[in-house]
Amino acid sequence: MTLPPTPDPALAVTDLRAIIDSSADCIKVLDLNARLLSMNAGGMETMEITDFSVCHNLLWPSFWEGEARAQVELALDAARAGQTTTFEGPARTFAGTPKWWEVRVSPLRAPDGTVTRLLASSRDITARKRTEQQLLEAQHQLRNHAQALEVRVEQRERALEAFVHFTTQVASSTDLNDIATAASDIIRDAVGGAISGFYLVKGERAYPVMFSRNTPPEVIAARRAGIALTSPLVADALARRGTSFIGGEDGRLQSVGYASALSITAYHQGDQPYALFATGSQRTEWTAQEQAIIESVGRGLGLVLERTRQTQQLQERTAGLDSFVAFSEASSTTTDILVLARAAVDVLETTLRVVSVAYYALDGDLWKARVWSENFTPEVVAVLTASIPVDAPSYAEALQTRQAVFVPGWSADSEGVAQTEAFGAGAFYPCFVGESPHGLLAIGTQRAGDWTPRERAVFSAVGRSLTLALERAARTQELTVQRDALAARTEELMAANEELDAFTYSASHDLRTPIRHVMGFADLARAALVKNQPEKISHNLDIIQQGAMRMNGLIDGMLMLSRAGRQDFHPRMFPLEPLIVQAQQDAQLEFPEQVIDVRFQGSVIVWGDATLIQQVLTNLISNAVKYSTRREVSEVTVQVGETETEWTITVRDNGVGFDPRYGGKLFGIFQRLHTQDAFPGIGVGLATVRRIALKHGGRVFADGVVDRGATFGVALPKPVV
Repeated sequence: MTLPPTPDPALAVTDLRAIIDSSADCIKVLDLNARLLSMNAGGMETMEITDFSVCHNLLWPSFWEGEARAQVELALDAARAGQTTTFEGPARTFAGTPKWWEVRVSPLRAPDGTVTRLLASSRDITARKRTEQQLLEAQHQLRNHAQALEVRVEQRERALEAFVHFTTQVASSTDLNDIATAASDIIRDAVGGAISGFYLVKGERAYPVMFSRNTPPEVIAARRAGIALTSPLVADALARRGTSFIGGEDGRLQSVGYASALSITAYHQGDQPYALFATGSQRTEWTAQEQAIIESVGRGLGLVLERTRQTQQLQERTAGLDSFVAFSEASSTTTDILVLARAAVDVLETTLRVVSVAYYALDGDLWKARVWSENFTPEVVAVLTASIPVDAPSYAEALQTRQAVFVPGWSADSEGVAQTEAFGAGAFYPCFVGESPHGLLAIGTQRAGDWTPRERAVFSAVGRSLTLALERAARTQELTVQRDALAARTEELMAANEELDAFTYSASHDLRTPIRHVMGFADLARAALVKNQPEKISHNLDIIQQGAMRMNGLIDGMLMLSRAGRQDFHPRMFPLEPLIVQAQQDAQLEFPEQVIDVRFQGSVIVWGDATLIQQVLTNLISNAVKYSTRREVSEVTVQVGETETEWTITVRDNGVGFDPRYGGKLFGIFQRLHTQDAFPGIGVGLATVRRIALKHGGRVFADGVVDRGATFGVALPKPVV
């Protein structure tokens, strides 16, 4: 829209001047010689000038210094030539405060186009410049920190490489000389030719076991007598239970005249010193990277020494116990029979190496393999999975004796198992659960001869473990079936008990009240009829009718609650929003005169019976509208929360609320906190909500404040995947 012209041009100039004066930018008019002719009031405040006369006719470039002044002169020359220039530069205010400015210099032209004056506008950008400077400083610090981290990472990488190299070399060795030699080789290559030695502690001294290949003979000769545990560097390492370093003159004094940079790594068995690993270099000091490598290799050597000790202990254990533990670990989290059998096969293959393993299940009068080793030939697999008679000699013996059967000389013909001629020995273990055979574990080897005691122990231990696991699986399945049946029966009994309690209560209280009204006013109507009092007759009949309607409503409510408990349950995933929309429409039909505002954001998908959840939402939203009818607008908010285990649906209103002390009663049948005259109803809706929630395995809750609204909700559990 175009505004009409201002009738008073002077007023327009005044307004323009006011606008310019209010600007925080310093707006100046200069003559062609760059002398100050005028400045706006906001600019004077920014430049800290209280009286413009003190700077009137001063040369504007005199406010600037150095490179910034040169920029000003260039901008002035450009403006005189008719061009506009923008730049940034530092300058002090008239009071001497240092600031940064964004400056724009433009020409002012006469009507004929000639440049008659210059316009300079300066904006205070000190805060921005300060932020930029802080950012640059932070970036500089970040770069320095990153460089330091790169150095540390490089040191750690070198140390890790040394650790990995060392542990790889000694992965399968338990010989102390070999282990120490590998450590010394790593130190020599990674730490610039450093020498090293490994010592075992005996009494108050540590005596050498090994020297690195580059150790000078004179050093070896000097150290044959050992190292005293009381020497300062050794004592410090023992106290640390780790690595100590020394250099310079102190290092030379504690060496044998070869090195200045020394290190000692101490090892313990329990509380007693066990061994020392010493390194030395002719340089005066260790670098940080060298220290990291020595510490890393030292830790690796300690781990290997500990592993060696543990290996010796492990060798003392029986093979049967090892196998039992291995199978127990592999099968502890499952009750699937085939998974258990696969675990047994894997343990036997890993422990006994050159064996083939199969697990059989009975199919009528035949054994059929269900799990087997991959090293069986396809021809053998075809035989094992097809049919082996239950009376095959070794198979039958295992069932009869219910013990492991070992066959040192396997004969395919006599055993009646085709395609197994290549095997030299076999063994079978029957797996019984109670009195019934559930499976058969078998192994075979192409090696001729009898099974060793270790192989017998391993096979028997795994067979016993598999039998125990099958028994546990069978019991678990039985318990699961019993638990599910008990849970279903419990739910049925709880529902029946609740219905019985509801009926007992209503029959003894809620239903009896309207019956008493009917009977009492029927007597009054009869008396009025005798006295020929038609008005009283009509009044009494009205009350009788109201009592009958009340009783009918209570009966309908009980039937509705009962149907909710008996209704078929068809859970599935479904969107909640259409149900909320339908519930709002139902509430509007129930309360046609009330303005209803139901708020719900987002599309949420939940699990349950959509038909039953529709009843829940309809009851909750209608309940919220009913108790907010005294408001001009019933404001109802539906929210859905979600956790890892459940969804929570809450309905909040702006109604009369309730005393939270009585919140626990609201979900009981026929329980109400308000009179029938205040808010009509029979107290079945929330009881129905609770019944449906329990049918889903969920729960209900409520919260409210008198005259400040109420919140009712239901929690629906997520299905177990």
